Amino acid sequence: MARITVGSLVRHTLFDTIGIVIEHTMWNGDWGAFRVKFNKPYDRGSSCPIKVFIDRADRWELISGCDIP
Repeated sequence: MARITVGSLVRHTLFDTIGIVIEHTMWNGDWGAFRVKFNKPYDRGSSCPIKVFIDRADRWELISGCDIP
């Protein structure tokens, strides 16, 4: 199973938007998180378009990227 790493193409499971992982960090003591730059700004329901977003690792799905076992 491939892991999500910096440079991977991912989809946010709640927003249904696609982007590239630009950073991996910690969300809290239990969860990792990814900072993702969206290919198109997310603007549904927000006051300004979101270009970069950080969220817990379990809210992202790998679309393509490094195949690291």
